Amino acid sequence: MDSLSIISWKVNPVSILGAAMALIGAFLPWWGFDVSGIISTQAHRWTIWNPPRLNTQVPGAAAVSWNFTISSVSVLVLVLVATALVVVGSITLLRRYLLGGLLLSALAPVVYAVAINYVTMNYCITPFCVSGPVGSESVSRASGLSVAWGFQIGFYVFLAAVLVLIAGLLFNSRLGRSQVTTGKARIPVFTGPTSVSCSKCGANLQSQSKFCPNCGQARAAFSLSA
Repeated sequence: MDSLSIISWKVNPVSILGAAMALIGAFLPWWGFDVSGIISTQAHRWTIWNPPRLNTQVPGAAAVSWNFTISSVSVLVLVLVATALVVVGSITLLRRYLLGGLLLSALAPVVYAVAINYVTMNYCITPFCVSGPVGSESVSRASGLSVAWGFQIGFYVFLAAVLVLIAGLLFNSRLGRSQVTTGKARIPVFTGPTSVSCSKCGANLQSQSKFCPNCGQARAAFSLSA
């Protein structure tokens, strides 16, 4: 008797949670700046779905919009492909899909941060020319005008999703080890060779013979002898 191990169908809930968080983060703002003063406050937020579109008449605005668009589209593609890989890996429990999704997910915020740093260090995206991806500056002490810029909630939600995906990759290994044998198959075992003999005259016959060539007895009367 032999046993066959049957892999039970399972889903990795931790990785599914990470993929859901990544998608939610993709729809939330990733970067922006606030201009505040005594009279009013203006907030500007951008997602990777909707990069900023600046007035092209402002010097350097076209280049800023182009860089924002390219970086946002690149990050969006990384997010969507990574999420698809994670979902497939969560259902099949195949480690290579989860690992690929994790690597692309970790790459997405890095690409975005590098792009933001490049834009803010080389162009003026506000009348105050912010520098670096995160910071603040007091423009006028008399009017209380100041500007603060930095990453927004969507960026940090996505970073949290990357951490969850790391936990999901570790949990996937645990799921793979916990799979147990769920069934057995019986396999007939023969202890030795057998031959067909005629019950009338006892002559040894071929197994495919229908009649005994010695006495003509029909096969239905043949018997097996070990």
